[in-house]
Amino acid sequence: MKKIWLLSFSIHCLVIFTGSAQQPKAVAAKSNQTIRTDSLTIPISKAELGTFPYFKTLHNFYANDSVTYDQNRAYFFDGKKYFAVDGKTSRQNLTIRNSNEKAVSTFGCIQEFDKVIAILGGVKIYTGKLPDDKLKAYTGSDVVELGSKGQLTPSAYYGVVEYVIKTAEKEVWVQLQPYSLDSKFYTLLVTEKQIPLISLNTTRRNQLLTDLERTRKATIQLSFEPDDATLLPESKDEILSMLGIFQSHPDWKVALGCYNAPVGNPAYCLSLTEKRANAIKQELMRLGIKSDAIDAKGFGDQKPLVANDTEQGRLTNTRIEIMR
Repeated sequence: MKKIWLLSFSIHCLVIFTGSAQQPKAVAAKSNQTIRTDSLTIPISKAELGTFPYFKTLHNFYANDSVTYDQNRAYFFDGKKYFAVDGKTSRQNLTIRNSNEKAVSTFGCIQEFDKVIAILGGVKIYTGKLPDDKLKAYTGSDVVELGSKGQLTPSAYYGVVEYVIKTAEKEVWVQLQPYSLDSKFYTLLVTEKQIPLISLNTTRRNQLLTDLERTRKATIQLSFEPDDATLLPESKDEILSMLGIFQSHPDWKVALGCYNAPVGNPAYCLSLTEKRANAIKQELMRLGIKSDAIDAKGFGDQKPLVANDTEQGRLTNTRIEIMR
C-alpha cells in the first residue's frame, strides 16, 4: 500500500496572525461528540499510518518542546465522560518559526486535521472545553497538572479537538489544542495504544486462519465450567486465536455455532449451548470485535460428528464451529 504522508501542509494558510501580544482565545464550551468511544464502535482503518508520532508540524512551525514517553496514561473526553488510554505518548509544543509569514488560522488547523484523519479512516470524537469538575473527580488532578505529565495536551485548558484512528494492531488517539494559534503556537498529544496480539498458540491460530481462508470453516474446542457458560482460564489461548482471525481480516463476518454432546434433555442442552455461544461473543466483543461481526448461535446436541458412546466421542462433538 502506498504510504500516506500524514499532514502534508502544502496549502497556503488563510489568516495573518494579529500580533504576539494578543492573548489566546478560549474555545466555547459547546462540544461536538460524533462517536461513542468504546472500541466496539470505532471503525477499523486499513490505512498505513507511518511511524510514531505520525504527524508533521504545520507549515512554518517547529517543535520547541517535545517529549516522548514509552508508556504513559493519557486522558480523553467524549462529551459525557473521561476515559484513560495507555500507551506510547508524544507531547509537543509547536511554535511559529517566522512571525512575519502568513500562518494558519484555528479554523484552518482543525480543517487540516479533520481532512487527514478522515483520509486515514479515523473519526473525530470531541470538540470543546474540558470540564474541570469531571476531570478532578475522575483523576484527582486538574488540566495544568496533567498537561505537565504528558497526560493531556499542553495548554488543554483552552479547549481541544480529539480524534482516534483504529487499525487491526493499534489505536492512535490524538488530542489537538489549536486555540492558541493567535499567540503563535499550538499543541498536540498523540497516544498509541497497542491492541493485544493475537495468540500465544501460534500453531492453533495459523490453523484456524488457514482453515477459514481455504475452506471457509474451522473447528475449535473451548473449556467451560461444567453445565455452565463460564469460560475457564484454559480457554484464553483459544479465545485469542479467534481474536486473531478478526485482526487478520477485520472486514470478515463469521457465524459461530456452539455444539455439545448430549447432557440432560435436549431443551436443556440447547439452552446451554446458546448461553455458551453468547459468552464467546461477549468475550470477543470485550477484546474489541464489533457485535455485528459475529452471529453466535447454540445448536445443542444436534449434528454430532461421531458417536457419543465414548469419552473421546463426546469431546469431539462438544465443539465450536466457525464459518464465514
